[in-house]
Amino acid sequence: MPGNTVLLAFAIINVVVTGLFAAVVARQYAQRGRVYQLYWMIALWMAFLGTVSYVCMVLVGPTSGAGQFLFRAYYILGATFASSWLGLGSIALVASPRATRICLAVLTILSIVTAIIIAIVPLNMSALAHVVGTAGTGILENQVAWLPFTIVLNSLGVLAVVGVAIYSGWKLIRRQSSVAGFRPVNLLWANVLILVGDLLNAYAGANARVFGQSGSFWLVMSAGWAVFFVGVLLASRRSASSKATGEVANAQGTVASSR
Repeated sequence: MPGNTVLLAFAIINVVVTGLFAAVVARQYAQRGRVYQLYWMIALWMAFLGTVSYVCMVLVGPTSGAGQFLFRAYYILGATFASSWLGLGSIALVASPRATRICLAVLTILSIVTAIIIAIVPLNMSALAHVVGTAGTGILENQVAWLPFTIVLNSLGVLAVVGVAIYSGWKLIRRQSSVAGFRPVNLLWANVLILVGDLLNAYAGANARVFGQSGSFWLVMSAGWAVFFVGVLLASRRSASSKATGEVANAQGTVASSR
């Protein structure tokens, strides 16, 4: 068990970071009710619950009945869904309500289909027995049935977050005045951190799946979520002269600058 504790250290850190992140966005949504905050909140709770499932899986034994269930929960919520729903939140920042609803419908259908497939495909029990500290690649069998869905969902989610962050940063570079009481330099750096954080998360998954390098998965994921979280917090910092006025800027600094 001591060895498992060391391997789980960064997964546990990931639980803390995603939990705090989800709580902050949930509070923002309760206060302001923005659609993008709702989707980001869903995505972050998925990431949090997925990582909690992973840690609990190790505690109860990966190959036990409960462990197998928790592994599937981790893979559905954390490894497959979180990125795509985060991307939907980013789309909601810049797209029309109609376009966002269409994306929501498509994502919901893909999510349901993917969850059903992952829930029923066989598991490689030998690989599952050695899952601790890794990303869990090579455990779900019949890859042709579920892997294309996972790749599409993750890829589209990353493209959405990264694309909106780049677009928002470009819009902010062109601005010289503050945005709703927020300094453009803060929002610009926030977008840079959000971009870097999401790319780190994407790298962690791709490195494990494509190159089989799972040993650093949770370390990179923890760093990615931490950087992402700092970016969101930075985007919420007002200039001292305007704390009492204006609307709180969105997590990527794009609501005021792109609508």
